[in-house]
Amino acid sequence: MGAKRKIEIRKVSRFGIWITLFLALAFVFLIIQGENEFFAMNESTEQYIQGEKAAQQLEKGADYLTQQVRMYVMTGDTSYMDAYFVETNQVKSRENALDTFKTYFDKTASFSSLKAALDTSLELMTTEYYAMRLVCEANDVLQSSWPDEIKAVELSKEDEELSDDEKIKKAQYLVTEESYQEMKDIIAEEVTNCEAKLIRQTRHYQGKAMTIFSSMYSKLQIGIVLMVILMIGSYVMTHLLIVKPLISYDESIKLGEILPVIGAVELQNLAVTYNEIYVANKETEKLIRHEAEHDPLTDLLNRGSFDKLIHIYETGESPFALILVDVDVFKEVNDTFGHGIGDQILRKVASVLKKQFRNIDYVCRIGGDEFAVIMVNSASDKRCTIKKKIEEANEELSNPTDGLPAVSLSVGVAFSDRKNPKGSISNDADAALYYIKEHGRHNCGFYGQLN
Repeated sequence: MGAKRKIEIRKVSRFGIWITLFLALAFVFLIIQGENEFFAMNESTEQYIQGEKAAQQLEKGADYLTQQVRMYVMTGDTSYMDAYFVETNQVKSRENALDTFKTYFDKTASFSSLKAALDTSLELMTTEYYAMRLVCEANDVLQSSWPDEIKAVELSKEDEELSDDEKIKKAQYLVTEESYQEMKDIIAEEVTNCEAKLIRQTRHYQGKAMTIFSSMYSKLQIGIVLMVILMIGSYVMTHLLIVKPLISYDESIKLGEILPVIGAVELQNLAVTYNEIYVANKETEKLIRHEAEHDPLTDLLNRGSFDKLIHIYETGESPFALILVDVDVFKEVNDTFGHGIGDQILRKVASVLKKQFRNIDYVCRIGGDEFAVIMVNSASDKRCTIKKKIEEANEELSNPTDGLPAVSLSVGVAFSDRKNPKGSISNDADAALYYIKEHGRHNCGFYGQLN
């Protein structure tokens, strides 16, 4: 009877092997099919990302032209007009965006919407050319320097007879009046429509892919059930639900990672609880690190972080600028309006400085009303750039619109490639700052250029 049982086991085992091989081939087929669908869905998603970037690029290009033409008619600075035509004739970000979009979505509803946005932007340029022609004539800009597009514009007899001031006002009106803004709104609406259609198209494809994945998953489940019934038994169940998860947990703990939620329910509950504590500890560590590195009032990097950063850059080879900033007569503001207002001003100064400098630069609060900026990858040729940033910051702080008192900044700057350094870059920047504070404040001084 025992022999009979062994034979039966052998037959079951052989039968199980054939079933296993059959299921294995089926699994391979399903995996290949799933891999193909995954790559197709991934490609669709990538196309959507490229399409969305192109749509945003087109809108940004149109907004950039509006910004340049408005700045030109408001200031008369021909550099804005030059920038306008560099964009339209050389950079061509709008046209390039549409070409990129066409590569992936030609002859689709979303392409039609984006093309409509470009057509409206091109139509709007007629008004912009006309406004710039008015300003060119009003400011007596040499006709030889006019772009060909401006030369081709013909003013109406009525506008020809306007005075210079009236021509400028007419130009300003043309690029700010309601119908102009309505066309801008049409561009934004068409871009939004394009993105909405793009999302629907991508979701439709992903929905089909998910249906296929769901079907494949169901087939895999059936196959796994058969494998379990025929082959696995209690040993494999124990291995899959207890032994293997415990091995994974051990490896994850050694690597400092969260535990995979697998195995028996009890082990899954253990993994979930461990992961919750792990994530909470990580968040606490991040919070503690943030509080240790940042100033609690302004959320800028604090003095400790500044000291570490300045040491790194002083001992490195990359050029940088150290910008020391003091809020002028801040003690008088505190005494007059109270520390609450003083704190609001410090937060405002921090916000203005962060807005003026790049994300890669380090803006720090190193004292009560003392700030510092480490402007990375910046050599002495950035003087004009820094001076303009400080002037814009002072302009905003000196003309508040938020009800806070007006303040100004005194700034000292030293570059890592400065000539004839007398000390550390901090000392030289401080010397430049001291000179500005002794000569009227509300200004920006550079070490090596002090008179």
